[in-house]
Amino acid sequence: MSLNRIRTAICSYGYSTRIFHEPYIAMLPEYFDLRAFVERHNDNSRELYPSAHIYRSCEELFAAEDIDLVVVNTPSPTHFDYARKALEAGKHVVIDKPFAATSEEAEILIDIAKKKNLVLTVFHNRRWEGELIAMKQVVDQKLLGKLIDGEFRFERFKNKPNPKAHKEMPLPGNGLMYELCTHLIDQALFLFGMPKAVFADICKEREFSEIDDCCSVTLYYENQFRLLIKSALLVADIGPSYILNGHKGSFVKYRANILEEQLVKGMRPGDENFGKEDETTAARLTTLQPDDSLKTVKYMSPDSSYTGFYQQLGEAINSAETSKCVDAKLLPVEPDDALKGLRIIEAAYESVKQGKVIDL
Repeated sequence: MSLNRIRTAICSYGYSTRIFHEPYIAMLPEYFDLRAFVERHNDNSRELYPSAHIYRSCEELFAAEDIDLVVVNTPSPTHFDYARKALEAGKHVVIDKPFAATSEEAEILIDIAKKKNLVLTVFHNRRWEGELIAMKQVVDQKLLGKLIDGEFRFERFKNKPNPKAHKEMPLPGNGLMYELCTHLIDQALFLFGMPKAVFADICKEREFSEIDDCCSVTLYYENQFRLLIKSALLVADIGPSYILNGHKGSFVKYRANILEEQLVKGMRPGDENFGKEDETTAARLTTLQPDDSLKTVKYMSPDSSYTGFYQQLGEAINSAETSKCVDAKLLPVEPDDALKGLRIIEAAYESVKQGKVIDL
């Protein structure tokens, strides 16, 4: 149980608020008092939160004295500026991915948060998805033996410009490396830690595209393990999202995307079957048997919810308020992990520029 309810505000009221943030914050009233949103022109948040305050700008929100926590879920190019302003105003901050556009910006934010003893984290929500938890079980239990290679893919078929025009603009923090590959990079960090080197191919495939929309990044680890991360917007026949191969078997998983799809359909965290995978989307686990045969079984993902992110966040903020010191180990995602992810992205772009493997 929390010591104080954390007075919380969200910097927008669009898709990301309704699908990725509000439902999970609402599940934890013992931690959070969700009391404000930024809506520049509308009052849509009134439907669920009739008494909430609506600010017409983020700057107006940051100046409010009755807000403890700000969720920065605005367009990617604004993340650094808004997070910096919120921290300087004394607010704890959650930043949607990407954390920032550069590692230098990330270091600035981390430094401000440390100096002010404020909680700063990034919403790498996909760490809490059942398919990643299942894969971590397979890795931790060494069910595949020594790992040799793997592929993490996040692909879509989007052959027309994004209706959100700002996402197609060549601005800092835009492009597929920051939009989708950042999830895969964070998952690689979560499972395997920091790689030792990077090789990448990043390009534009759609005829009209002004942003990078196809990314292929190979991460090289110790013990000869290598992981291919791939994202593209012109893939009509989507293949497996996760493949791991080892000396004793393979793990193959198609992306289920259960949580997002259920929320879009109107389900809420806590509803029956929320976050529950069925057998049609289970992974395939193929392992070497004592008689040298191969056995394939369905490997079910555990039930999942992004609520865990916000529960950890609530505990971290209350601990910081009580001890007057932020314990990074309590954070749902340490900002240093987001910094590492940005350094991998920068190394990937440097690899494209030089046409060679870049050591980290």
